[in-house]
Amino acid sequence: MAVVKSNAYGHGIEQTVGALRGFADWFGVNSIEEAVRVRQIDAETPLLVMGANDVESYLHLREMKHRPELVLSSIDAIESLQARAPGTKFHLKVDTGMSRLGFHGATFDAVLEYLALHPELPWAGLMTHFANVEDVTDQQYAQKQLDYFAIAKAKALKAAGNRPLLFHSAASGAALILPSARMDIVRVGISLYGMWPSRETRISARSMPGADLPADFDLVPALTWKTRIVHINSVSAGTPIGYGCTHRPVQDTRVAVLPVGYFEGYDRRLSNKSHVLVLGCRAPLLGRVCMNMIMVDITHIPGATVQTEAVLIGTSGSETVSADDLAGLSDTINYQVTTAIQSQLPRVLVRDST
Repeated sequence: MAVVKSNAYGHGIEQTVGALRGFADWFGVNSIEEAVRVRQIDAETPLLVMGANDVESYLHLREMKHRPELVLSSIDAIESLQARAPGTKFHLKVDTGMSRLGFHGATFDAVLEYLALHPELPWAGLMTHFANVEDVTDQQYAQKQLDYFAIAKAKALKAAGNRPLLFHSAASGAALILPSARMDIVRVGISLYGMWPSRETRISARSMPGADLPADFDLVPALTWKTRIVHINSVSAGTPIGYGCTHRPVQDTRVAVLPVGYFEGYDRRLSNKSHVLVLGCRAPLLGRVCMNMIMVDITHIPGATVQTEAVLIGTSGSETVSADDLAGLSDTINYQVTTAIQSQLPRVLVRDST
């Protein structure tokens, strides 16, 4: 399953679905609104809506020839879905230790009893989600979740009767390092876009017994984020730059202005910390990130002019700035760095000739 929720982790849902159509067995989204966008590009590939949706949005499902399947976490949601879009298949979510969506304990037993009494309902799957795979190299908690899910699976098979069920638990982290979690569907999200879920996952993939990956396996980021210089200032030594006057250069400086700020998704916590790449050179960010602009030092890049390309995430020459780099500087994760890129910014699909 290619997970394309949240604008394909910031990469562009239309471009990503278009590129993967015919290659992915499933697409996964968070909302029915996202499902509608996927169906405008791909009318037939199986599609799973995994988030919680307003029950009135179920009405949109009636208009789809090939409806998505939904993940549900309450009997009320099952009844509401069948009342508004009869015949729509659904998966149950089991809370095995995330304490978020899903059934557990008595609520799980109750829904199984309900479904056993209603064999006409189009129950199609059972899923769970891991809480602590990416942050650790010791997978004891994940194993406890797998053990709980195995019990839930046995109960579900008994309650399902003749209904064939799909079982799935693995997102990217578990898919990479826990072969026993792969099951019928593997929900590939962050790693689909060439980013590791975490440093710990990368270490585990290369050292954990049974990870079952080729020795030369690696992930290559799919996204490059670019802009262009729109203005150049010559600033004397000691002249304050930006809001709060937080940077004063110690020498005369050429300052390039780039039309990207925190509105566009460039985190304000990168102020005075990050670099962009201009003509293969690192250009330090000067001052605070503004709403729609940042300023960088191009004193050492004499060839840079207005309209010269600047790489915010990606590679230029031998230099690279990754989403992981920016995540480390802003005390967050690579998921947030790419999903924060404003959806209205144009995405251009570049196909690798190889």
